[in-house]
Amino acid sequence: MLIELFQNSVEPWVWFASGLVLIGLELAVPGSFLIWFGAAALVVGALVAYFDMDWRWQLVLWGVLSVSFLLIGRRLTVKDDDKEGDPHLNKRGSRYQGRVFVLKQALAHGKGTLEIGDSIWRVNGPDLPAGAHVKVVGQEGTTLIVEAASEGEEA
Repeated sequence: MLIELFQNSVEPWVWFASGLVLIGLELAVPGSFLIWFGAAALVVGALVAYFDMDWRWQLVLWGVLSVSFLLIGRRLTVKDDDKEGDPHLNKRGSRYQGRVFVLKQALAHGKGTLEIGDSIWRVNGPDLPAGAHVKVVGQEGTTLIVEAASEGEEA
């Protein structure tokens, strides 16, 4: 029965409808995958509208175009320049390592806070007065480890 449906060729509207359905499904399925199969179906539909083509050749053309569009689309959408990602993503404090900041509040008993931008960080280090320049030398969890900055290092 299915073979009888495809006796001569598939009508262009079938390809257009299939293409639009596949592209529509792309909205529900993440990953930029079905859109390429839908685009191939639209191209096959356009070709079938202008050229008489056996259904077998239509399926072969759709398969070849689908794979081609998928490979080209992957190459265009995947960024090779960021394979490692952001190494500091889950260690925001490590971004500040080696930088010098000014204490707004004194460090007492080796503990205190340091304002960096719009964030306030807990810090551990030697007792220092407010206004002292400190250099971030490490991080333990969410606490920055600081030491007094040398004379040549400015914030």
